[in-house]
Amino acid sequence: MDTTLLSTSDWLEQELQFINHDMAHTLNGRLKAELVSCDDPKKELTLRFPLEDWMVNGLGTLHGGMANTMMDLVMSMAVYCFSRQTIPPTVSMTTNYLRPIPMEGYVHITARLTSLGKRNATAYCEAIIPSSGKIACTAIGTYAVIAKA
Repeated sequence: MDTTLLSTSDWLEQELQFINHDMAHTLNGRLKAELVSCDDPKKELTLRFPLEDWMVNGLGTLHGGMANTMMDLVMSMAVYCFSRQTIPPTVSMTTNYLRPIPMEGYVHITARLTSLGKRNATAYCEAIIPSSGKIACTAIGTYAVIAKA
């Protein structure tokens, strides 16, 4: 099937299916990301992640490295799905931890592209605690845009 004919949401669902099933043995596959929303005009997407016992830190909240990994995945997926090029490697990422994420079901992460060029893209994201609606972490990432061969 020609994936250029798919809507961004349908294309993204296919990619998440591949990650969650065919790549289930990898860290990204173990995260089990689910699509919540995708907004083409805003170049924004939201994924949610189920919080599991293996992700917890010594304080009983989501491990900061797990939150960072989830945010990196969502920002890179935003670059990937809105550029439709190859999977973009992370060039740099800065994360701010504002409050702990309780191990309550899910965490929602929204990423928005702030720039999309021929060689680089930049994204901003927020990790949101669903029960309170509060922002737990923010991040800004730069990703290499690599054209399909």
